[in-house]
Amino acid sequence: MKIQCVIFNYNLPEQTDKTYDILIKNSFLPEHIIVVDNGSDKSPQALSTNLSLPFNVRFSGQANTTLQFLMTYRPSDYYLLITTSAKLDPAVNYFDICHQTIDELSESFGVVMASLIGGETEKITPEQSHHDLVHQTIPYRAVYSAQPIMTLVSHRLLSICYKKHAAYFNTDLKRGHGIDIELQHMALSHGLTTVVSRDLWVHWKTNQAHKLNLADESAYEYRCQAQAEMEKCFAKRYGEQWEIQFRSQFAKKNDTKMKIPTRSRYKFASLRQLWYRIKLSFFRLRKKSK
Repeated sequence: MKIQCVIFNYNLPEQTDKTYDILIKNSFLPEHIIVVDNGSDKSPQALSTNLSLPFNVRFSGQANTTLQFLMTYRPSDYYLLITTSAKLDPAVNYFDICHQTIDELSESFGVVMASLIGGETEKITPEQSHHDLVHQTIPYRAVYSAQPIMTLVSHRLLSICYKKHAAYFNTDLKRGHGIDIELQHMALSHGLTTVVSRDLWVHWKTNQAHKLNLADESAYEYRCQAQAEMEKCFAKRYGEQWEIQFRSQFAKKNDTKMKIPTRSRYKFASLRQLWYRIKLSFFRLRKKSK
């Protein structure tokens, strides 16, 4: 089996090169690692860069362009997708664990996401916590809307998403928010595995570019815009009941209990988009007045 690694970078060359070095030490071959730069404009490119975009096309553009290129000209059985929010641990052999995971789940392999240590794990996605997972005997857990900062995904699932213009190929999700939910939805809709792994884990380094003043927008602007993009896209594509639909599907497919809202939080999507624009306008005015 062949695994193609992809490291997505924008203005964080040092973190990118550290990730690349660990993958090399783990026995991944250089020709099986693509380091794609998304038009870095506040820092030099990483030394390991071997695919460069001329300007920032946001995360969905970066992922869409890179994966279409790889699936056409260098297709693999599986793809290990890594963002700079993931700090790989030198004590973990990611090559061995990826192959072990594929062997265990190969019959219906869809997507496996890394469990997390640190960052905002306990606040945002506690079920994805590596520390929590080590206390259970089964090495995998179904988690609704897991953070996709390191994702092992099959060519089969990516091909489905490509045909549906979904997840990594949904360019309406410009900042990437919602890719995890739609990827999970596509996997479950086609009978494929979607779980978090106990043994495949990374440290979660949140908002690194923002903390180093290397992002092209503030963290607040990013969150507002990303949330607005997801809500507008999913309401148009799946209807305003999309969250109820996605959560119900997850609960049924995984035979698990979870909180399913009785009414849509995303009703009147167009009015919510207007509200986000108003909030951003006030935020920018306050910044200018300081």
